[in-house]
Amino acid sequence: MTTFIQQILLGLRDGSLFSLVALGIVLVFKTTGVVNFAYGNMGMFSVYIAYSLLTYGGAPLWLAVTVALVFAFFLGVAAERGLLRLVRHMSHSAMLILTLGILMILEGLSLQIWKQDYRSFPNLVSGVKIIKFLDGRIILRNQDILIFIVAAVIMIGLFMYFKFTKTGLAIRATASNERSAKLMGIRVGLIFAAAWGISTSLSAVAATLAAPRTLIYPNMMLALQIQGLTAAVLGGFDSLPGTVVGGLLLGVIQQLVGNYISDELRMAFALVIILVLLMVKPSGLLGSKSVERV
Repeated sequence: MTTFIQQILLGLRDGSLFSLVALGIVLVFKTTGVVNFAYGNMGMFSVYIAYSLLTYGGAPLWLAVTVALVFAFFLGVAAERGLLRLVRHMSHSAMLILTLGILMILEGLSLQIWKQDYRSFPNLVSGVKIIKFLDGRIILRNQDILIFIVAAVIMIGLFMYFKFTKTGLAIRATASNERSAKLMGIRVGLIFAAAWGISTSLSAVAATLAAPRTLIYPNMMLALQIQGLTAAVLGGFDSLPGTVVGGLLLGVIQQLVGNYISDELRMAFALVIILVLLMVKPSGLLGSKSVERV
């Protein structure tokens, strides 16, 4: 029983990261209608900034991480205002292709600057927590507990922000109907930039929390981005709460499959289970059905 609870908690840890990634992807999709394929690499590049400040600049860890998160926000804003806005009048396909271009540019820059080497990144907190439970013990690193706390605070904070602040309400209105938002006097361009900035910051948070386990290298966020997209589809691509549920569920499924069936097939089994769930509810667990006028 203790082992099973341990696996559930580890699955929720991974699921928290999946949910953070999925939140950022869905936020941009709901607001601008485009899937950002550069999302993971934007977080990767930001954590390299933290690594450089920490290793070469001698900055304390908290300052390096703070600078990386601020850099990520403005990287997202710059990508939207400097690149995506230029092709927005063309089509969403053009914007999609542009995100692939950003992906390749950031990967190329990271290879040019930091090479392909795997680089270590410290845990934000150290130590291990041992909890006595029934006839056994549950062991969690303090870093794992931090992931739970950070993910929960960000998720709750975002939902409160979208529900009770003017900018949050403006983002929701723009996501619901861009044309109506313009007629209401909302500065849609500013909202797009804010959504991209917040989204990229979420990617940087996920990359920073994952870096001590994955190490830092140019493709460190590839698996997390795939899992985030999977979580978004599972929970409902038009539902922010659904992405959280989808991410947590995906994390638990993968952990249980990896521990009790096969670690090599954990993603394959998880995708099969998700496929079955989506056959029952194609719009996702909390997604809404699309209605077309004829």
